[in-house]
Amino acid sequence: MLARTPSLFVSLLALLAACSAPRVDVIPRVQHAALGGSFAANSGGIASASNDVDDLGLGESSDEFGGRADLVLGGSTFTFAYSPASFSGSGTLNGDVSNNGTTIPAGSNVTTDLKLDMGSVIWTHDFIPGDAFEVGLGLGAHWIDFHSTMTDGVNNLTFDQSVPVPVLALRGGAAFGPFDVSALLSGIELKDGSDKATLFDADLMARWRFFGGVAGALSGSLVLGWHTTQTKVDYTDSGDHVDADFDVTGVYYGLSVGF
Repeated sequence: MLARTPSLFVSLLALLAACSAPRVDVIPRVQHAALGGSFAANSGGIASASNDVDDLGLGESSDEFGGRADLVLGGSTFTFAYSPASFSGSGTLNGDVSNNGTTIPAGSNVTTDLKLDMGSVIWTHDFIPGDAFEVGLGLGAHWIDFHSTMTDGVNNLTFDQSVPVPVLALRGGAAFGPFDVSALLSGIELKDGSDKATLFDADLMARWRFFGGVAGALSGSLVLGWHTTQTKVDYTDSGDHVDADFDVTGVYYGLSVGF
């Protein structure tokens, strides 16, 4: 009986290891997204009218290559994602735009280039685990990199902001044979005196597995999804006041390779 104890112990360890074996899904994807929203920027606390992105010619959709990777370890899922977005256009200012002592007045014809890139790391742990359905809660962080230039041919304005944003997260998913759907929602609202910031991100994804799928084996899936990132900021920095409300929203498609 004692001689069998080590073998039983080894078997138990092997069983636990099998249950906790990690799974990785790598998802390169192309997002077809459009920019929405408006912004105002002024100096000296003087309020100005907001400028809609459509009036600036920034409402056209763009295609950007990004990616996502999901690491499943036991009842936890870690998601790493990168979603770049860039827009350019020409239009007319509805309100004055000021920054660092330079002002482009309302009515000016301007050319604008804008980039809103985001990287994210999200962790959730399932409180309703299962092979067919899952629901989990967690937290994470988004890294937002905003860069924009605006010119009327004489005056040039540059806006740069890179900031990490902590978020709370909710994940849900369901599988039906070779099909599965999932939703990953994250966001937060921050306030510091008169400065306010809100971030909401939603990634809805559907997959069709066309080969593989056995635990521990290579698998491949076609992916179709919808992704939106909505940011709203109202803050003052060194006398410059910015009030912006942007969203980058669109469908994406790609492949999912799991192993």
